[in-house]
Amino acid sequence: MSSLKVLETNILHASDVIFWLDGTTAETPSDMLRIAQPLALQLTTRPRDLLVVHGSGKTAFMRRPGIPIINGSATAADKQRLVQPTFAVAGIVSDPEGRYIPRRFSIVAGNGVGHGLVVYPTPLGTRISPAGGLIGTLRFNGSNAPVSWARLTLVVTNAVGSTLSFCCQASKTGDFMLPLNRLPPLPEGIDNYSAQLRIEALAAVNADNPIDPADLVAMDLGEIDQDNQFSSPIGLTIVPGELRLIRSSNRDHVAVQPC
Repeated sequence: MSSLKVLETNILHASDVIFWLDGTTAETPSDMLRIAQPLALQLTTRPRDLLVVHGSGKTAFMRRPGIPIINGSATAADKQRLVQPTFAVAGIVSDPEGRYIPRRFSIVAGNGVGHGLVVYPTPLGTRISPAGGLIGTLRFNGSNAPVSWARLTLVVTNAVGSTLSFCCQASKTGDFMLPLNRLPPLPEGIDNYSAQLRIEALAAVNADNPIDPADLVAMDLGEIDQDNQFSSPIGLTIVPGELRLIRSSNRDHVAVQPC
């Protein structure tokens, strides 16, 4: 009986991984679904010896080892991950098909625990289920300039008093579509759910340059039933199954201003 003689073993360990998550699929990153299609990745900060394996829903990083080849068969000790210093990785992720909002990101990698980074669908890439949703356009009060890349959060109080959160991100033109895919039907005898809508945005932003959502700050929204009144959050009612266009009172858009 012949035996196989191993002449050498190539050993590579993944240093870390990013999971690209759809921010409309759950309340917390740990429950969000990975994005099914591959995104375009551009790294602006990285170690020179970094190897990148980029695919649908995830990006893995490996450092080139000093001794990648082991003579003969690798022992258990050879296969152990070496302790390495952490390293900075930053860049831009985008969707060539226009289904997801581009975003900047920056992480400290190398500890092997993984990073879940949230990306939001564009209005084009958003699917509204029978549960309904909100649509609209964000503009700054006074200038009427689009509120590019803003993040909206809707907190709905259900019939038993608990809450559900839904998030989306506006496009470069300030347009948004917020799906309410996890919203339960109304119980008998109840006409609607009460909800509160808040926004995070940047007053000075170049619409042609993606931002890191971590840099967004809270802002006020124009009330939908009171002229020229701003607050954060604003209240509204939600009816499951309704695709509702929301606007600030006496405007054709949702007005936004710094707090």
